[in-house]
Amino acid sequence: MTRTNPRNIVARGLAAILLAACAALPLQASAAATVDYSDLWFNPSEAGWGANVIQQDDTLFVTLFVYGTSSQPTWYVASSVQRVGTGQIFSGTLYRTRGPYFGGAFTPGAVEVTPVGTLTFTASRSSAATLAYSVDGVPVSKSVVRQTWGTENIAGSYLGAFSGTWSNCGAGRDGYQENIATFQVSQDGIAIQIREDGANYTCNYVGSYAQSGRMGTIAGGGICSDGINQTFSASDVQMTRAAIGMQVVFGQAGACRFTGRMGAVRRGPP
Repeated sequence: MTRTNPRNIVARGLAAILLAACAALPLQASAAATVDYSDLWFNPSEAGWGANVIQQDDTLFVTLFVYGTSSQPTWYVASSVQRVGTGQIFSGTLYRTRGPYFGGAFTPGAVEVTPVGTLTFTASRSSAATLAYSVDGVPVSKSVVRQTWGTENIAGSYLGAFSGTWSNCGAGRDGYQENIATFQVSQDGIAIQIREDGANYTCNYVGSYAQSGRMGTIAGGGICSDGINQTFSASDVQMTRAAIGMQVVFGQAGACRFTGRMGAVRRGPP
């Protein structure tokens, strides 16, 4: 690969990142503005209660499973928790619901929905947030994280693309870049290896994968056929049956840095 070709350099870096997650599928349209917070959230030091969050566009549907004054299981729902401004804060009305016994006939008229307060979900990063709500005047504020009970395996062969911006790399390299490449990813537990093949270069990377709920992160480094070493990190790694996507950052000597996103589809017949 020619070091002076910014598109190839990006691909290289992309590889690094892809190593991170092995190629990524483009994020949802709204994902450019907000992370997908859909997951089961809890406080690790307070096992036994939690919040189920489902996101569509900029609206969260939050279900709380907590305990009432009698220590009996109680649940509340905030069905329209809207994004506030352009940040990562969502707020809406919290409700108490009642309905017919699940073991008998469902009677729609027996369903009761009563507003009891408000709920606000404030994300400090993609895998951590503050959940604040009030029920009948009783305020609650908890730090929560995504609950994890399994680790994704992102191994496979991918055809991907990336886009992003180089900075602090010097004239002729700084600015927006994009490229495509194929990626071969292998994974053994948290250890990941990735080979990236571009038009006239190859890159090989090694890294570590960590899971946080539905999201993954990767940290590692590697070297390309032109001899350039680089580090990389990937966040918001999400995988489906068809593809994978993530946010990525990688760096080279000095302060040269690429920040962007990557996506890739699995190769081969479905």
